[in-house]
Amino acid sequence: MPAKLLITLLALILPLAAHPDPSHTLEHLNEHLAEKPDDLALLAQKAQLFLNTDHPKQARPVVEKLLKLHPTKDLVLLLEARLLLDEKKSAAAKEKATALTIAHPDFAPGWKFLSRVAEQSGDREAAITAMRRSLTLDPKPSPTDVMTCAAWLRDRAKPGDAEAAISLLDQGLAKLGVLTGLHFEAIQLETTLGRHDAALRRIDALTTRFRPSVDLSLRRATILEKAGRHQEAAAACDSALALLDLLPANSKKSPDYKSRVQETTRRKEANLAKVPAAPHDS
Repeated sequence: MPAKLLITLLALILPLAAHPDPSHTLEHLNEHLAEKPDDLALLAQKAQLFLNTDHPKQARPVVEKLLKLHPTKDLVLLLEARLLLDEKKSAAAKEKATALTIAHPDFAPGWKFLSRVAEQSGDREAAITAMRRSLTLDPKPSPTDVMTCAAWLRDRAKPGDAEAAISLLDQGLAKLGVLTGLHFEAIQLETTLGRHDAALRRIDALTTRFRPSVDLSLRRATILEKAGRHQEAAAACDSALALLDLLPANSKKSPDYKSRVQETTRRKEANLAKVPAAPHDS
């Protein structure tokens, strides 16, 4: 594709979200670079645009210029590693990413990229190590990255991995606030470890934050069932039924509503059937 046509297309469909204005396009970037040809932020943004849109050939001269201007800058070294990966030079990309983390051990994006390269090369152990380091350094990590690393630990299933995954999820919650996805993953792990009260406390926290719901009541029932606490599980089903009954009339007309009521009622009865009979006085 001719460079001029590429620039025109990108200018139309690819607004940028950084220096100097969120609405700036490649065309605008080039206008600013005409005034400030060695501006680090502008050049880095231009390189990122090309890399994000799968145009490594266009990115290469920009990255090479950045390397001449800022050969030791962490962001520039990361862009070089990304470029190598996009050019299908995986081994070189991993080597550059490893060198980057050695030169800049507190640069979270460098560890995150190293994790990505390691995972793509099939080295899950290295991917876990690098992602855990990235998540520790990043003050606002991506919830997806937290969930991914927790899942890697869960699937590896070495002694202590489930506990480490829960700790990782709690670190994410401490940085990001109450996120249901992180709590639900932690609840599953807590339940697997037999830490039912800890899992129930997470349900309590979510209920306090987001109000009682049918879903949370049924999740509570699941935890209590696995703990063998069937009387309490039946009560949680009762709570779900009460919340279902409070739904608007229109919602109650759907087939899904009827099936949920029937299933929850069956579940309540099944739990009650497992409750030991009270001893009779002789």
